[in-house]
Amino acid sequence: MKTYFVVTGIVKNKGKVLILRKSPNDYSYPGRWSFCSGYVKEFEAAEDTVLREIKEETGLSAKIVKKGILFQKNDIKNKRCWVIKPFLCEVESQNVKLDRENAEFRWIIYKDIKKYPTVPGLEKDLKVLGLK
Repeated sequence: MKTYFVVTGIVKNKGKVLILRKSPNDYSYPGRWSFCSGYVKEFEAAEDTVLREIKEETGLSAKIVKKGILFQKNDIKNKRCWVIKPFLCEVESQNVKLDRENAEFRWIIYKDIKKYPTVPGLEKDLKVLGLK
């Protein structure tokens, strides 16, 4: 099983959080809803990674409000282990400009996440940050 280190950015604005629907061509969980996330590059700080990923995926400039603790998620079927560092981030605008990785976005109340078919672990991201 291979291990990957990723960050997740829960982006909030005016009491709502941003969810992104992955492109139908995405290699992992196509068409599922997720938060901004990405792989940490070698020698890149997790904080820099999450801000970079938010900017790349949404066009928004964010600031980190809270850091969650690391947790692990095993994907036995695909023989992958994810080590995840979640961050709660805030933006001043809801004017999202999606990149090619995502097909759609929505600003929702975080409690409504259960209404969407999401990638595994989103509720854990919320819980680790004290939002659930």
